[in-house]
Amino acid sequence: MCPHNTHEKKKQYIITGNDIHYPSQTNHDTCFIPENVRQYTGEPLYIIVAHWCQQQQDWVQRGQISEAFHITARRASYLISYLRNKASRVVCVCRRRTLSNKVQRCEIYVVRVLESPEPAPRERTVTPPLSRRRVGNGSSAQANELWNRLRSNRSEGKILKKEDEDDGM
Repeated sequence: MCPHNTHEKKKQYIITGNDIHYPSQTNHDTCFIPENVRQYTGEPLYIIVAHWCQQQQDWVQRGQISEAFHITARRASYLISYLRNKASRVVCVCRRRTLSNKVQRCEIYVVRVLESPEPAPRERTVTPPLSRRRVGNGSSAQANELWNRLRSNRSEGKILKKEDEDDGM
């Protein structure tokens, strides 16, 4: 146990209807979606959070995201970190605030959220059909010649055996 009780407890909320965001990753929990960003329900959570932050038109802290989306402050700080570092669709500015206890907190201001790019249709490249019968780099003519030579050697061997047997009698 931590003696200072600094760990946050997960708040329990009753979530109904289409207020729930079901993440595509199974290791992520569901969360609440505020009414003013429900039109983005099909988007990933970080994009929904970015739209919400943009609507605030002010600097946003992890506590505000935590309250609005009913998630832990730790998960909210992960989302802020993702928005700052990884999100190519989000244009934002970050600033660090130093609290009275010398702890630094990051705040973000979302300038713009870019639309999802439409996937470009892929052109099908024409590839020759694969031949499953060939192995190695020899041609079929070489393979046929080798096969015929092996067969003729086999039959010659039988003839020689018969001659040896005939001579021995």
